[in-house]
Amino acid sequence: MKNNAVLEALLRPPVEIWSAATAWSVTATAALAPWALMMPPSLGYVAAAGSGYFGGVRFKQAMRIKRYHHHLKYYKVTKIAPAKIPVAPGEFYLGEGFEWSQAHTQRKREALQPQAKRFVRPSGKELALRSLGSKAIEQAQGKGPVKPIVRAIAGIAGIDHWLNPLQPHPDLGGSPIVHGVGSMDEAPVKIRQSSRNGHMLVMGTTRVGKTRLLELFAIQDIHAGHVTIVIDPKGDADLMLRMYAECARAGRLDQFYMFHLGYPEISARYNGIGNFSRITEVATRATNALPSSGNSAAFKEFSWRFTNIVAQAQVALGRVPTYEALLKDVTGIDGLFMDYARMVFAQQARQGRLIDWEVRLASLELALQDRKTAPPVPRALADRQPEFVAMFLLIKEAKINDTVLAGLAAAFSYERSFYEKIIASLGPFLEKLTTGAVGKLISPDYYDQTDKRPIFDWMSVIRQGGVVYVGLDALSDSVVSSAVGNSMLADLVSVGGKLYKTGLDPHAPDGKIVLPTICAHFDEVNEIAGPEFVPMVNKLGGSGFRITAYTQSAFDIEAKVGDKAKAGQILDNFNHLVMLRVRSVTTAKLLTDQVPEVEVVHLTPMSGVTDTAAQGTGVDFISRNDDIWTKTKVPMIEPADVLELPQGQAFALLEGNRRFKIRIPLADARNDEFVPQSLQNVAAQMKARYRTSEQWASETDWFTENWLNSQPIADGTGMIATDLAVQDLDPDDDTQSNSAINTDTMGLITRGHG
Repeated sequence: MKNNAVLEALLRPPVEIWSAATAWSVTATAALAPWALMMPPSLGYVAAAGSGYFGGVRFKQAMRIKRYHHHLKYYKVTKIAPAKIPVAPGEFYLGEGFEWSQAHTQRKREALQPQAKRFVRPSGKELALRSLGSKAIEQAQGKGPVKPIVRAIAGIAGIDHWLNPLQPHPDLGGSPIVHGVGSMDEAPVKIRQSSRNGHMLVMGTTRVGKTRLLELFAIQDIHAGHVTIVIDPKGDADLMLRMYAECARAGRLDQFYMFHLGYPEISARYNGIGNFSRITEVATRATNALPSSGNSAAFKEFSWRFTNIVAQAQVALGRVPTYEALLKDVTGIDGLFMDYARMVFAQQARQGRLIDWEVRLASLELALQDRKTAPPVPRALADRQPEFVAMFLLIKEAKINDTVLAGLAAAFSYERSFYEKIIASLGPFLEKLTTGAVGKLISPDYYDQTDKRPIFDWMSVIRQGGVVYVGLDALSDSVVSSAVGNSMLADLVSVGGKLYKTGLDPHAPDGKIVLPTICAHFDEVNEIAGPEFVPMVNKLGGSGFRITAYTQSAFDIEAKVGDKAKAGQILDNFNHLVMLRVRSVTTAKLLTDQVPEVEVVHLTPMSGVTDTAAQGTGVDFISRNDDIWTKTKVPMIEPADVLELPQGQAFALLEGNRRFKIRIPLADARNDEFVPQSLQNVAAQMKARYRTSEQWASETDWFTENWLNSQPIADGTGMIATDLAVQDLDPDDDTQSNSAINTDTMGLITRGHG
């Protein structure tokens, strides 16, 4: 039914059904008894066909009205198997929805009128029938005996169709009107893959569907063959399962890495400061999480300078910087000072200078042991070992031009109490990052042959075309998760800068820069958004990055970066905005302030009566009924519309401020052959054993020496005991049968079958 009128008159009874019934009765009469209409049989059949077609058209129009009323009352939920999620080359699927226009604003205004209540609110009878269907399904799914009538009702209630009066009504909160006004225009909403270089911001309060939307997006990126990186501060087990299953479905299981701070025993390892383009990046990543407000700024700057010196010395000695190595050398500078000084003097000797430095060092050490011949020593070094003091004096005597050596010598000469005050914030922070099993995870020992967990870095993942899931376990320790997340982002920025300059292959014969497609999803981005996040969203689009960030509100980002201007800088670098339900009008206005005002029509009925006293005219009064149309400018989308969105629904501004209303389909993972029961059990155990600060006393990983064996994830025979991994266990080998985690299982989870 095409209606070009200003007012569509959709909130009314479907009167078309009566003309349809009349037309079909004529059809039956003309076909079966044409003589009743004084027609010959041949003409009767023609009349029956014409009236039947007319009745079908009118019935379709009536059903359109009924369906419109239904979607104003009830939510629509779509569950789609992951394998059936549309993945098309060059397109990116966001969900089911429609482009919001003035007509939808008009319909929404009409639906909110008091006289429209009967069409937009379920009646008591409708609610009773749906409640009956819901109770029948619960009884049919129970363990006890079920009556045949209950089973029959449950079977009918399970049919997903809008005409089914027994279908249970899901309670998603909000108002179904917001999406119901466009139910007649609903179609798949897609954007161009190339436009994702402009990045996308997803906002929504707690439990409204952000993670499920991330799941939908990540599935498409995995099947499209893109490098996919998901950083999840919470560590959602369902999301991890979905990514694993889709990698298996897409044949990319050997490219899958899983990194989880909450479950280090099944996690791959990652060194956040071991890969860099410039040595200064090490100090920046290691000190980013330190407080920088007020008086803390000076201590942070000193910590950065000292960490930079230590990192330069470690690299010069051929050591890979790790958090554990930094902690060791920051808290005890003496060993690094001696090692680096010996290396510098050895280099000088090879160049023909200071050839006898070892002899001179030995003589100074002997002189220090004799009070009579001891040279003058700074008071701060009076209690230090003679070997170290002798090296300090030799450095001053030799006058070697080496800034790193000079910095180490200066740090060594500080009075111990003064030095500890300066690094008061750096030391405890590094201690948090290196304690327990987590410390071994983010400070991997590259020479430990017994640890079979893979070590990954971003450049190798990108070259491999990998898929990475990162769970930061922010609920257990927000400081550690934030520090690791910040170092990961800083590392990605560094890799992005390298890709921008040289591409994947800096030695390409044709000289062309080939960029990968890197789809990065950051859930709860406010947990990890630091100084490095600004250049990431600002510049990495030119390096092949397509960033999708998820957060709850604009205040979260502002509170994290500590500056309203920086928060605005971050928000302005997202070309696409998807907003689920939020609780702040200020956050809602980020979307509503970007849409224009439109004119809506108000219909005002007016009636009146005029008495007349004229005699002989036969007219005693004159009545008048008028319909007055007025136009008013209103916002196309109001903040209240965003605040009352149901779960799993969103407004979106896409590709140049095109306005869409979206309904997110849920991934139906039931009976998924790529998620074996054994892995589902692992996820269930992960949820059950999820550690938070309230359980630290009994579950923290540093209370027992061998925590991995004392707290098995699954049953005592191994983490996965069924068909997920190929396990050829020797029954006579106790080390295999009693281990909580075997090598095959760990490799399967962390890096597919690698």
